[in-house]
Amino acid sequence: MHSQTATSPSPRPADIYDLLSRANPDILTIAHRGLWSAAPENSLAALRAAAELGIDFVEIDTQATADGHLVVIHDKTLDRTTSVKGVVGASSFATVRDARLRAGAGGQTALLTDERVPTLEEALEEARGRVFVNIDTKFPKELPLVIAAVRRLGVEDHVIIKSDIDPESPRFSVLDADWFGSIPHMPMFPARPGKFADDLRLIEPLRAPMIEVKFTNVADLAAGREELERQNIRLWVNTLDVSHNVDFNDSRALKDPESVWGTLIAAGVGAIQTDTNVEFKHWLAGR
Repeated sequence: MHSQTATSPSPRPADIYDLLSRANPDILTIAHRGLWSAAPENSLAALRAAAELGIDFVEIDTQATADGHLVVIHDKTLDRTTSVKGVVGASSFATVRDARLRAGAGGQTALLTDERVPTLEEALEEARGRVFVNIDTKFPKELPLVIAAVRRLGVEDHVIIKSDIDPESPRFSVLDADWFGSIPHMPMFPARPGKFADDLRLIEPLRAPMIEVKFTNVADLAAGREELERQNIRLWVNTLDVSHNVDFNDSRALKDPESVWGTLIAAGVGAIQTDTNVEFKHWLAGR
């Protein structure tokens, strides 16, 4: 039997709660809509590319067609990312399936590929055992369909479901959901100036393994670090250019990664969603 040497990379935890635990010192990488720098966004090829790069989580978007099929696509319409036009929710599954995906982040000048819009089940099967999945349900009313698909495939321990919450709410409605407690949940809320630690104490009933926040001052994140550690909550932040977390974005990170990604990690962030996954992974490896 071969023993692991000191220079061998430690294997990624297979259990999602072990991965998210603050006891895991790794900074988690989240690929926004899969690795769309290598394949069409939200495609099976983008999920495969993310897994091959060693990404921890892929974030995918799902919504239902007119005839009730959950497909993986971000926009309300098919226009930007596919070869056809129309509203996803008003189109039949056959129409959506017949469309070809455009390369990368899409747009009318993007080349057409042979990739098709996947179903949620196809995406979850593609990711199974290779990369964890953060599911963004575009329309909350369709969440029961998403939960049913997760249960049907038996991937409850391979996904995380996110939803917006108000920390000051007298009662968190998600606590009453029949899936809560059996599928990991990630609350999302803004870090209020000077009140982040207080809000973390307010959400303790949610027993969140990870939270996603937006912020206006990185010092607010650092002020919540002790409370995050007490509750064993991993902090997820987006550095996507469209996230509007002040100037903590991918464009600036490519020029000065330490001032963006490094500052966030120093403030207690343990998971970063980025559109520049290759560069982020390379920077992490060199730290």
